[in-house]
Amino acid sequence: MPLNLRLTAQVAEALLDAVPEGALLVGADNQVVAVNQQLVELARLQDVDTSPGTPVGALAKAVAKQLPAGSTSLRQLNRRQFPRTAEVRFLDGRVLRTNRRPIDVAGERVGVLWLAEDITEQRRREHDLRRHVRTLGELARERSEFTARASHELRTPLATILSFCELLAAPSGDPLSAAQATYLATIRRNAQRMQEMVDGLLHAATTAGTRPEATYARVDMARLLGRLTGELQPRAQAAGIFLVHAHEPGPPAFADRSQLENALAALLDNAVKFTPPGGTVTVSAHPYDEPDGAGWEISVADTGIGIPKEFQEEVFTEFVRAPNARRGAYPGTGLGLSAVRDTVRMHDGHIALHGGEGDGTAVVLRLPTGRPAPAGHG
Repeated sequence: MPLNLRLTAQVAEALLDAVPEGALLVGADNQVVAVNQQLVELARLQDVDTSPGTPVGALAKAVAKQLPAGSTSLRQLNRRQFPRTAEVRFLDGRVLRTNRRPIDVAGERVGVLWLAEDITEQRRREHDLRRHVRTLGELARERSEFTARASHELRTPLATILSFCELLAAPSGDPLSAAQATYLATIRRNAQRMQEMVDGLLHAATTAGTRPEATYARVDMARLLGRLTGELQPRAQAAGIFLVHAHEPGPPAFADRSQLENALAALLDNAVKFTPPGGTVTVSAHPYDEPDGAGWEISVADTGIGIPKEFQEEVFTEFVRAPNARRGAYPGTGLGLSAVRDTVRMHDGHIALHGGEGDGTAVVLRLPTGRPAPAGHG
C-alpha cells in the first residue's frame, strides 16, 4: 500500500516541519506526500504546486530549470539508481547536498524521503582553505629555496675569512701584537658564529618537513653533560660568566648521542650568549624514578635577559626570536630552541621554560631512560 495512503498529509507535513533540513516525502506512486517550508525556500519552489498528490516530476522540472546544462537529471527522484547522497550546484552559485533515504516496509518500497541542506558556505570555506594552504605551501617552498641559496652563497666567503685567519695566526704568520691578536680573535669568533648561523639555516632548509633518522644507543648522561660544560668553560670565563654544574651519576639513557649532544650544546650556548658579564649559568642533571617511568631531568638556568612569558611558546617555532633578543642585537636565527624541542620529542621527552623578561631563563628537560617508541606509534 503506498505511503501516501498510510499517512495523512497533515501528519506527514507536521513531521517534516520538525526536520531542520529541507524535506520531501514521495510515495511509491511518484506523487508528493508532503514538503516542508525549508525545502520550498532552498529549492525556490514558491511558485510551484507542492500540494499532496502532485506528481514529483513537476517539482523536478522546476528545480532542473535552476541548474546548469548537463547536470544530473532529477527525473529519477524516486528511482533506486539515483545516488543516495549528491551535491547539486545551482546557477546562482548555491550548493545543496541531497540525501535519499528509501522507506521500505516488509521488504516493499513504499516511498522515499529526500533531505536537502545548503552547504554553499561550507564549500566556500573549504575552497578558501585549500587556496590558503596552496599559498602557504608555495611561500614555504620559496623561503626554503631562498634560505638554501643564501646559505650556500655565504659559506664560501666565510670559509675564506676563516682560512686567512688561520694564515695570519701564529705559527703560520708573523708574530702579532696584543692588539692585533685581539682583532684577529674577534674576526675569527664572529666569522665562526656566522658560519654556525649559516649551517643552521642550511640545515633547516634541507630538512624541512623531515624527521632525522635516529640511531639509539646507551648514553651516560652525566658524563656527556660534564664534557659539554667542560668545553664551554673557557668561553664562559672569557665572557666573565660563572659556570656552575652539578651532575649526579645515574643509569644510562637510550638516546641518539649526536642529536642529543647538539641539543644540549645549543642550550648551553644560548645560556652563555644571553647572560651578561658577571652573570651565572647553572647546569644540573639528576635521575628520577616515578610510577610512570624513570628518566633524567636536566636543567640549564641562567641569569640573563630572560624570555617574556607571552613568547615562551612562540620561541619554539622556527625563525621566531623574542623581541628583547632582537632589540639587544644578539646574533641568532631562531632555530635553536625549535631544534631542541624536536630532539626532545624524538626521545619521548618534555621541555619547559621558566622565568621571564629580566629574570633569566631556566630550560628543563625530562628525558626517559627507556628506548623511545617508534615514529608514529600510538
